[in-house]
Amino acid sequence: MGEKMNAAIERLHDIKKANLMGGGEKHIQRQHGRDKLTARERIDCLLDPGTFSEFGSCVNTTGARIDGRKTDAPCDGAVVGTGRVEGRLVVVYASDFTVLGGSLGAQHVVKFVKMMEMAADCGVPMVWLLDSSGGRLGYQDVPSAGIDWWFALQSRYSGLTPQINVLMGPCIAGQAYCPTLCDFLLMSRKTAHLWLGGPRMTQAATSEKIGDDVGGADYHMAYSGTCDIVGDTDEKTILKTRDLLGYLPSNCREKPPLKESADDIGRDISKIIDIVPDEYDRTYDMHDVIKLLVDDGEIFEIKDEYAKNLITCFCRFNGETVGLVASNPAEAGSIYEINACDKYYRFLQVLDAYNIPLVNLTDTAAAVPGESQEEKGLLRHMGKILDVYATAKIPKISIILREAYADAGSLIMGGVKSMGTDLCYAWPIARFAVQASTLDYCSAYGKGIDTDAHTGYLDRSREKIDVFDAAKSWTAQVVDEVIEPGQTRRKIIEALAMVRTKKVSMPPRAKMHSTAPS
Repeated sequence: MGEKMNAAIERLHDIKKANLMGGGEKHIQRQHGRDKLTARERIDCLLDPGTFSEFGSCVNTTGARIDGRKTDAPCDGAVVGTGRVEGRLVVVYASDFTVLGGSLGAQHVVKFVKMMEMAADCGVPMVWLLDSSGGRLGYQDVPSAGIDWWFALQSRYSGLTPQINVLMGPCIAGQAYCPTLCDFLLMSRKTAHLWLGGPRMTQAATSEKIGDDVGGADYHMAYSGTCDIVGDTDEKTILKTRDLLGYLPSNCREKPPLKESADDIGRDISKIIDIVPDEYDRTYDMHDVIKLLVDDGEIFEIKDEYAKNLITCFCRFNGETVGLVASNPAEAGSIYEINACDKYYRFLQVLDAYNIPLVNLTDTAAAVPGESQEEKGLLRHMGKILDVYATAKIPKISIILREAYADAGSLIMGGVKSMGTDLCYAWPIARFAVQASTLDYCSAYGKGIDTDAHTGYLDRSREKIDVFDAAKSWTAQVVDEVIEPGQTRRKIIEALAMVRTKKVSMPPRAKMHSTAPS
C-alpha cells in the first residue's frame, strides 16, 4: 500500500472518529442530561447489532454563516444509512441534536431525501429518529433548507413503503408537518414536543400563553390524535418501533410477515361468554375479548388513549398479521363520534396501503347525534370511512357480538355485506336496528332527550331484529353464519385463509384516487 493510500485511509478514519463525537463531548453530556440519547445511540437501539451501514459520513457543512464565520458540522447533523430489524432491511435517518441543534441545512436535507428515494426505489421501510430545532437560521445557503422537497417526496411516496417517525425532541413550525405525513408517529413522553408554534412563538405572535404540556406526547395522544404510540423514554419508544415494524410488510407489493405461532387454532375460549354480558345495556372492556381471541394474547394498539370508544390495533391470528378495529362498550357505550371516525379512517387507509386484512368486532350503537357533533361535520367524517371501507381491496371480516345499529354498526363495521365485507359472522344474541338500544345517547354526553322526540321517533326506530330473523331473510346481505361465541377464534382464522387470495376489480379511473369527504 502506497503512502497516498495510507494517508487517505487515515484521513477517513479521522473523519469517522470525529463523527462519533458529533458536536463534541460538551453537547453529548447536555443531551444525556436531558434524558435523551444521541443520534448514534438511537440507531444502535433500533437496529440489529452490527448491521448499520452509513452513507454520507464525510459530509460537512459547506455554507458559511451570514456573519462570515465557518462552522464544523460532522455529517451536517444527519446520520443516515441502512440496517436490519429482526433481519429485515430498513433505511434509517437520525438528526443529531449535538450538531447545530440537529437543524436543517442544505446538505442535511439532501442526505435525507436521497435515503428516502433509496427506500422507495428498493421497497424497504424508512424510519427517522427526529430531534431537531428546525431550519438552520443565519446561513447563506438555506433559505428554506429544501424542506419543500422533503414534503413533496413524503407525500408522493406515501403508501409505497412504510414511513415511521420517532420523535424524541422538539419539532416546530414548518418541520412539524413531517411527522403528520408519515404512516406512524411515535413520541417519547420525556423528550418529544410537536408544535406549529411553541409557547414562545405563540406568545410573540398572539400574546397567548400556552402550557408547556401543549405539544407533548400525551397531549398529541389524548387530544389532537396526531400521535400513534407513546413511549416513556427514548429507548422504550425505539423498542416499540421495532415491534411495530414486525407487523408491517416492507412495501405495498408484499404481504405482512408471517410469524410462526404455537397458539392452537382451536384453543378453548369458552370464558368469552363470561366477559360479554347478554344484557345489552351492560358494558364490558373489549380489550379482554381481543386478548382472548388473538395469538398469545398479544396486541399492538394504535392511538390507545385517543377516542377510546374505538380500539385499533395490530395482532395475529395463526401467525397472520391483521388490523383489528373494535367497538369498546366500556367507553361511552362505544358510541361513534368525530374523533373515533378519524381514528378508524386513518387506520383503514394504512391497512389498505400495506395489504393488511381488517377484522371488525362489532358491538355498537349508532353515531352520536347532536348540535356539537353536527356542526363539526360528523357526516363528513362518517363519509370518509364509508369511502375508504368500500374501496379498500383488503380482506374484510366482521364479527357481530351483540348489537349492530344503523350507520356505525352496520355500514362501517362490516354489518352490511354490500359495503364490501367478505365474511360476516354473528353471535346468537346479535341484533340489528335502525337506531340504538335503550342507551340514551344524550345522557351519556350530559344532556337529556326530549320526551316527544322519544315517543314520536325513537320507539319506532329502535325496533330490534334479532340475528335469527336476519338469517332467514337477509343472509346474503348481512350474516353469513350464526356462530357460537366459543367458535369465534377458529372462524376468524378460517375466514382469513379463505379470503387471503381474493381479487378485487375496481372501476377503471384516469387517476388513482377517489374524492373522499374532507
